[in-house]
Amino acid sequence: MNPPETLLSHIKENDKFYIVPHIFPDGDALGSALALESALCSLGKKAIVFSRDSVPDMFDFLPESGRIAPMSDLTSPEDATLLLIDCNAPNRADIERVKFKYTIVIDHHETESDFGDIRWVLPKSPATGLMIYFLIKSLGVDISSSMALNIYAALAVDTGIFRYSNTTAESLSVASDLISKGVRPSFVADRLHNNWTEAKFMLLKHMLNSIEIQKNTAICFITNDMLKKTGAKPEDTDNFVNFPIMINTIKVAALFKETGNNFWKASLRSRGDVNVAKIAEKLGGGGHKNAAGFRITADIETAKKALLESLDGIGESSGGD
Repeated sequence: MNPPETLLSHIKENDKFYIVPHIFPDGDALGSALALESALCSLGKKAIVFSRDSVPDMFDFLPESGRIAPMSDLTSPEDATLLLIDCNAPNRADIERVKFKYTIVIDHHETESDFGDIRWVLPKSPATGLMIYFLIKSLGVDISSSMALNIYAALAVDTGIFRYSNTTAESLSVASDLISKGVRPSFVADRLHNNWTEAKFMLLKHMLNSIEIQKNTAICFITNDMLKKTGAKPEDTDNFVNFPIMINTIKVAALFKETGNNFWKASLRSRGDVNVAKIAEKLGGGGHKNAAGFRITADIETAKKALLESLDGIGESSGGD
């Protein structure tokens, strides 16, 4: 995996970089951004990670995560290069109104925009973190133990700790190298999957009670009222959509999360070659073949109906590789 020469040249020739992951950042976005920030700083560059949203508790173990600045601190971007990480459209990071001297996109999502003076988008890459690993190596930077942990976490999150179909020989080889630099896989797995609060567990119980199954599709939802009753946080819902897909007859799992009055954020997962990115695109969203999402303004019953209608014509033959 070789980064574009234009990307390498621009980084070498410039000194000020603002790194921005997508809104509601996950482990791939955060780990990638933090590792790249450390690498650029080691080259004597000024690099800062900005995020609209705070770091979810489950990712507070990532090295340097406490240094991420709120978007409100982003000043004088006209003389800086934007590095948009793990997304490829400015609205996905809530920076569409901000002007930068130069813009660079580093992403691996299947759905694309034309944003960015330099675009390095590899849909076949299992994680943006893998791309960041090769970018750092290509810049001649030795990967430190903290960079290694951030990159490994990025890989682990987006490959389901190397269980998903996007796991490649290359990603396993890189993981091996990161482990040789001090990463403990058991530590990362424990922090990602065995670190739940009681409130989060009770929220899962409410979500599972909402499941409906139609057309080999499991649909569930989480309301703001559920959050209030359990005391859970919105970020506690991360990965909840993966539970219904455990049912062996389910091809698509959908989780609707209430974000306002009749506003829903939907997360989709699929097994095999069912391409949920195509489903999400029909509804104004996007993502990967087996993991995607969209937003919808409607009551929950209308939202569920819209999803089921979008499934028509989306079968196993639509996925491809």
